Amino acid sequence: MILEELEGVLQTRRSADPATSYTAQLLADSELTQRKIMEEAFEVCLELGRAETDQGLVAEEAADVLYHLLVGLVSVDVALGDVFAVLEGRRS
Repeated sequence: MILEELEGVLQTRRSADPATSYTAQLLADSELTQRKIMEEAFEVCLELGRAETDQGLVAEEAADVLYHLLVGLVSVDVALGDVFAVLEGRRS
């Protein structure tokens, strides 16, 4: 699944130079990561609330939210599998 693949890529970026890697910059700066998650979530909410929704833009903004959220999870060592387990536990 693409999210697990992305999680693996993000893990490898932990050792990258923040000066040359946007992901490494995010991983090195928790405040920046938090701000990006909030910014991208706000942007997807704006797209969802438009009178005429552009599905392409909603998908792009949602992808940005997922990317930045995964960076945040990786930065605090929370595995995507743990998030999926919580979701699975809520299915009943």
